[in-house]
Amino acid sequence: MLLQTADHLKKTVVWQKSGNQGDKWLLVQSHVTLQEVHQLILEATVGGEAGDIAIDDIALSSGPCPASDMCDFEEGSCNWQQETTDDFDWVRQSGSTHNPNTGPDSDHTTNTPRGHYYCLPSSNDDRNGQKAKMSSPLYPAGKGACVQLWYHMYGRDMGTLNVYQHSEDGKQTLIFSQTGDQGRLWRIAQASLLPHVQPYRIVVEGVKAGPTQEGDMAFDDVQLTDAQCPPPGHCDFETNMCGWSNLGGETDQGDWLRGRGDSPNPNTGPSVDHTTNSKHGYYLYVDSSMGEWGDTSFLISDVFQPSTRGHCLTFWYHMYGNHVGTLRVYINDRKMHAGGNEEGNLTWIENGNKGDKWQKANVSVKHTEAFWFVFVYQRGMNVGGDVALDDIIILPGGCYSEPPVDPPDTNNVMLSAGLAVGLTLLVGIVISFFLFMLNRRCRKTNGPTIINDDALDQNAAFDLYDCKIQDTQHGTESDFSFFNNLYNTSPHENDAAVAISEA
Repeated sequence: MLLQTADHLKKTVVWQKSGNQGDKWLLVQSHVTLQEVHQLILEATVGGEAGDIAIDDIALSSGPCPASDMCDFEEGSCNWQQETTDDFDWVRQSGSTHNPNTGPDSDHTTNTPRGHYYCLPSSNDDRNGQKAKMSSPLYPAGKGACVQLWYHMYGRDMGTLNVYQHSEDGKQTLIFSQTGDQGRLWRIAQASLLPHVQPYRIVVEGVKAGPTQEGDMAFDDVQLTDAQCPPPGHCDFETNMCGWSNLGGETDQGDWLRGRGDSPNPNTGPSVDHTTNSKHGYYLYVDSSMGEWGDTSFLISDVFQPSTRGHCLTFWYHMYGNHVGTLRVYINDRKMHAGGNEEGNLTWIENGNKGDKWQKANVSVKHTEAFWFVFVYQRGMNVGGDVALDDIIILPGGCYSEPPVDPPDTNNVMLSAGLAVGLTLLVGIVISFFLFMLNRRCRKTNGPTIINDDALDQNAAFDLYDCKIQDTQHGTESDFSFFNNLYNTSPHENDAAVAISEA
């Protein structure tokens, strides 16, 4: 697709595609800003008898093209535009940057030298504070809650990367900023968008630190999501890999893959994820059928700032199958990484078959430098065991652990039982003594008596302390020894009482 101006008949290529693109219709959008009269030209070149090219539904409209939620810059700029009020331009390129010891070797999307990204190269002619800006297409009001992009800031004299939310009325708000060397890795930037009632753009700004040839920065894979940004380090892998990424390069012999349901290998790996406990939920895994014994797969977190309280890493892991290999957790920082140490300090390790179930792990760490976590899986001797991760959480502070429950102390149990028996006997003795003394008192006061039926009617009240029954119905008082009749062992008195009763 070309633009031709009317004055000078100058043609400019604004989009092109070649080769087989599959048996389907594909949408193309191109935003063009020209102050001159111009003409659009669509030009096709036949490649042979076995391939046809077709176009349909052409439309030209005023204003920017409808915004796309994701751009990996593989097909172009996705209507991102260079600012005209800055000092430099971002450059779309692939492969390594021209300066040694800085910049990425490949893009983030494909993790190969063929993929494309936008780079801000450095030079000895740079001055401190010089800027380069790129702005996104115009997003409608109410669109999106979180913006994500991947950035690469590796070099001794790295400057600053800023991300702004720029509303249509000219107001600009800084929503993300990072300064200095972040290691030879692609890092994720996530920023919550402010509530907006006007259309807005996302602006990515690179600020140079001064004359250097070790300050190349880059960005790639910009995405706008309607979901809120997750906290740093948190991921359930239901939507994507969040801030976690594969290391790539020569150190990494395999990738962590996002999958769901049964793992590719039969009788190994998880059949459900941990988050939803279903075949529809996602997790990360390494396919042990690929690669050789001892091959490693690196999973890298975002960068965390040091804290006096430390940090707690919580995650769920699944290690099932024969010869499943080893899973390790390291912490790394810029100093160790600059010295060629891709792993860092070992903080946790597990190996072997742990059964067909998800296991929970907590790892407390304290580090004095900005650091990141590294999961490393090393394959076992034979195919037949997969490892998987899910529901990773990183929080400031140490990991909480419940106090251990001591087993029952046999001596304490026997002592408690003895005390219980002793107290029971003591209570029995006290009650017996009380009854004995009360019985003696009643004997001395009343002596044995014989009563008739009228003495015990339903309105009679028994006075325990006076050993009497107060007859409230007849107005008479009869002496009755409660304990004499119940506990007196005299055979004669018992016979008398029975005889009167029978009468």
